[in-house]
Order: sequence, then structure tokens, then C-alpha cells
Amino acid sequence: MITDGLITDIDETIDTVIECSYLPMSIVIVGVGNAKFDKLDILDDDEGTLVNSNGKRPLRDCVQFVQFNTIEDVATLRKEILCEIPEQISAYYEH
Repeated sequence: MITDGLITDIDETIDTVIECSYLPMSIVIVGVGNAKFDKLDILDDDEGTLVNSNGKRPLRDCVQFVQFNTIEDVATLRKEILCEIPEQISAYYEH
């Protein structure tokens, strides 16, 4: 997913991300532009603090967020986009 950082429905987005964490999928978000990406960074739940509107936590981290304008070259962009996917796949199959 490529975005400029504007999320108008963050609660629904969190609910969807948490539901997706129970499915065999990963979500890659690339932020473009100079917007504040703090809401998108919340979705990349590396700290394990994401909770939905019903108090449900994700089964696993299934989101990788990369801010495009902080990446210097294409090779680094590829590495950053794909770096968590093997771990996310393993976490899914461990459950």
C-alpha cells in the first residue's frame, strides 16, 4: 500500500490490521511525501502494543511500514520493505 499518511479512519484500520494478523498475509505500507506518519507507524506493531476497539490484540505483527523519503537507494528500499516478511510468515505458521 502506498500512502501520503492521511488516515481518516484509524480505529477501523486498526480493527482490520488485527483481523489480518490471524490470516496468512503481510501488509506493507510505504509512506510517501513529507506528512507525519505517526499513525502509520502505530500499525507497524513492533512493540506489541496495538489493541483494537474491542480490546483484542493481534496474533502477530503483520505490518511493515517504510517511510520512502528516508531511504537513500532502491536496494535499501527493497531490503526495508521485505525485511520483516520472513519473520511474519514464521510467526503465522507457529500459531
